[in-house]
Amino acid sequence: MFDKITDHIYIQPAEHYTDRPNVGLIVGEKYTLLFEAGNSAANVQQLQAALKENNLPQPDFVAVSHWHWDHSFGMHAWNVPTIAGKETNDQLLEVAQWKWDDESMDSRVKTGEDIVFCNEMIKREYPDHSLIKVVGADIVFDGSMIIDLGGVQCHLIHAKGPHSSDAVICWVPQDDFVFLGDSNGKDLYGKPWHFDIEHEEDFLDETAKIPFDDHLVKEYLALLDTLYFDRCIGGHAPLMTKQQLYATFEK
Repeated sequence: MFDKITDHIYIQPAEHYTDRPNVGLIVGEKYTLLFEAGNSAANVQQLQAALKENNLPQPDFVAVSHWHWDHSFGMHAWNVPTIAGKETNDQLLEVAQWKWDDESMDSRVKTGEDIVFCNEMIKREYPDHSLIKVVGADIVFDGSMIIDLGGVQCHLIHAKGPHSSDAVICWVPQDDFVFLGDSNGKDLYGKPWHFDIEHEEDFLDETAKIPFDDHLVKEYLALLDTLYFDRCIGGHAPLMTKQQLYATFEK
């Protein structure tokens, strides 16, 4: 169910069981942009059905926030142009070469190419690993890109941030809103932490122990300071005010 947030913005809430992220829809007078591609073709079908059920237009473009599987593995299932930052696209083209049998997947966890959490969630979303298909974007930008949807603009900005160096945010100035993707999150790949799918209720407690990189946070907030917005949403958490976002780094 896509929830209406502003005159132009709707959000399909995240589903944590298979790590499906918040997905944003920005509706203009001429075009519609979906921010985040979903994590599978099944997720895409769910999103398309939810749009139809809510009498909302199907997207004309789909943009992704970063390369991590839960935000990008649905790209191949959208029959519209997909958009990614250059660093994201480079990484996706590498991941497109990965093999998806259990042995290869588990081996990547041992080598650090992937992490236990993502490995387990991918297996849960894809009981049939042969359905995994990773592709690059149709449109690739370097730095920033503005998409005029008609009466509303989407500013795609390579923001980096503490979570992943390729992170892109989507600022919608007409609505004083920012889609953060996971850009405000912890670095789950670069810092050691424990995850056991048999005790996944401990996920938040475990990730809370991961420290932020203060230098990356400082640069990230300096960029956000240049943008006017009242509210925002991350990849897997509820809506926040700008003040609430900044407070998460103070903790």
